[in-house]
Amino acid sequence: MGTRGVALVAAALGVVVVTRLWTVLVVRLVWRPYTVARAFTRQGIRGPPYRLFTGNSKEAMAMRAATSGDTLDLSSHDFIPLVMPQYRAWMSLYGKVFLTWSGLTTPALFVGRYDMVKRVLFDKTGLYGKTDPGPIILSLLGRGLVFSDGEYWSRHRRVVHPAFAMDKLKSMTGSMVACAAEVIRAWEALAVARGEEEVTVEVAQQFTELTADVISHTAFGSSYRQGKAAFLAQRELQSIAFASLNSARVPGMQYLPTKANARRWQLERTVRGTLMAIIDERLAAAQEARGYGTDLLGLMLEANNGGGDGKSPQQAMSMDEIIEECKTFFFAGHNTTSQLLAWATFLLGTHPEWQQRLREEVIRECGGAEVLLHGDALNKLKLVTMVLYETVRLYGGATIIARQATADADLCGVKVPKATILLIPIAMLHRDEEVWGADAGDFNPLRFRDGVGRVAAHPNALLSFSLGPRSCIGQDFAMLEAKATLALILRRFAFEVAPEYVHAPADFLTLQPSKGLPVVLKLLDL
Repeated sequence: MGTRGVALVAAALGVVVVTRLWTVLVVRLVWRPYTVARAFTRQGIRGPPYRLFTGNSKEAMAMRAATSGDTLDLSSHDFIPLVMPQYRAWMSLYGKVFLTWSGLTTPALFVGRYDMVKRVLFDKTGLYGKTDPGPIILSLLGRGLVFSDGEYWSRHRRVVHPAFAMDKLKSMTGSMVACAAEVIRAWEALAVARGEEEVTVEVAQQFTELTADVISHTAFGSSYRQGKAAFLAQRELQSIAFASLNSARVPGMQYLPTKANARRWQLERTVRGTLMAIIDERLAAAQEARGYGTDLLGLMLEANNGGGDGKSPQQAMSMDEIIEECKTFFFAGHNTTSQLLAWATFLLGTHPEWQQRLREEVIRECGGAEVLLHGDALNKLKLVTMVLYETVRLYGGATIIARQATADADLCGVKVPKATILLIPIAMLHRDEEVWGADAGDFNPLRFRDGVGRVAAHPNALLSFSLGPRSCIGQDFAMLEAKATLALILRRFAFEVAPEYVHAPADFLTLQPSKGLPVVLKLLDL
């Protein structure tokens, strides 16, 4: 090729590069955000102005930093200024529905109206899909039911759902009770050893370890020790995932061999290797006609095999997919339940009158401390159930959930362009006085006395377990475990929040007491 030919090639390459830069810098970073914002403005929807290269992330981070050291009075349940200050500020300026910008250029519609939320969550057409959480979050939670869509999700749901049927869950009550009883005995021994009427225990961490034990036993049965190893790796992955959410996102950085990424990859291999070893043991047992087991993993493997009904390979999940589901229900099965227990203990520890009412109900329906708990008795605990529902309303694990429009959509009269993220602020919706009444910010379990469907002005007001076809498959599991644990505690201890407790809820992927939860326990002689 001569000099002229080289020059022509170079010129052509230059045109391609300039065109690409024009597309990225002008069309994506300037023109599209401008046209999207203008289209929403014409519909009466405004929001904080789009900032080149940062969207609204810089403002949001500044507002969160400004409240990072704040604390609440024990009687206050309004953690929004601590956890979601930007959304409260923008809602006060722009109303319940407004436009923000996620990342560099992605429009995000804040959906603070229940009619719009219902339309999104009850959609069965695939119009509002799950957002891509990225490889770091997926390494923790797995691409199971939580982050899948379409036929992939439907196939997984068919396989996983039988494991969470109530009759199967009741058979797991024994494991739940046995794990919780170990914790109770340790607290009793501590009080006796010290020879004191009262003993202070940091319960948040103990609930985390307890629920990890429960999911290890109920999910992996006799392989629970191996399951516990996977839990320890996942807990470290959670710290890495949270750190990534609070740092600047540089495209491609998650694939570079940094120290954090190298550790994440090592932990991923540990989790995968551990789960694969457990699954291989079950498959070998099944081949020897010993069955898959009666725990969650065994039930899932049996359902995946069709229970002997000749399920076609197209309907079954691969081993990689089963591992992803194990990651999902292992993390979700212990993390959310541990926080439910922590916040329920906080609320009962600051409302002694409710604590006593629940204790009386537990003894009436389940018997004294010497009586073994079982699933049927736990299902009779109406007041305990009401308190747990009020706990997830005020301190639900997820403060906000997101969906993404897979095509241009009409959402209750609002034209939403394809790829727009829809932000559903659960924690703020649960404090909407127009729906929940003037006492929306108060702890009032009696609001649930007529059931979840009649608790507020809107029939689908409680969003803690989501709604519609994508509602949480593990809801009954979490509620049953929480009931069993609280019942055991209430029969043996009276408790109150310790004076040193700092009330500062924080969002570490799930809502948690940022400084732990020290509780003063008093052993009862019942």
